[in-house]
Amino acid sequence: MKKTVVIILLALAMAVSLAGCTDKISGAEHYDKTHYVTAYKGDLDSDLSVFPDTLDGAAQVNVFESAMATGLFDTDGYIVLDCSYTPEQLAGEVERLKGLSKTITHYDGQTFTNTVVYDSDSYRYPAYVTDDGFGHTHEYALIDEDGGRIVYVYTAYINPKKFAYPDYLKKDLSAYEQDSTDSFTMYNHTFDGGQSWDEFDDLLSVSGSDNHR
Repeated sequence: MKKTVVIILLALAMAVSLAGCTDKISGAEHYDKTHYVTAYKGDLDSDLSVFPDTLDGAAQVNVFESAMATGLFDTDGYIVLDCSYTPEQLAGEVERLKGLSKTITHYDGQTFTNTVVYDSDSYRYPAYVTDDGFGHTHEYALIDEDGGRIVYVYTAYINPKKFAYPDYLKKDLSAYEQDSTDSFTMYNHTFDGGQSWDEFDDLLSVSGSDNHR
């Protein structure tokens, strides 16, 4: 019995020691979308669809920075990628963003497809939004057409008043303090009127099971 208690206490101590450790990455040469999806998949509630899979070298990267901190229950932090494009590249990337969608499959075979939302009012630039506050997370791409830029943003549980890139946030900062299942997310859907939520990759993660938020 004592041995079991000691093991549990050691496990808790290890978890607490790991909680709050921040993984900071910056510089275009370190951009790796797969890293985030793999390392934080259970907490992201996303596959970072708005972000480009790779940087092909044609785009000029103005800013790439991330800071992710895994706690006992959630991962907090942000990913910011600011790229300049030629007019042709910009048009092609906007077309990619316009076509984003996710099909969520329920365990009983029902499906529902969410599509990206275009928002011309909530940000300083027009935006394609895949997550607008569901579970304290936000994901979107800001289109600065005049400047030839696209800024890709993912945030989770941030303090907007201390965020290093305020121009990339929503105009209404109180939105980052809200956590509502009424908030739009491309990655989740409820098949039972809001009692539970299925995630886009639930049945891929655990075949035949019904994972709910």
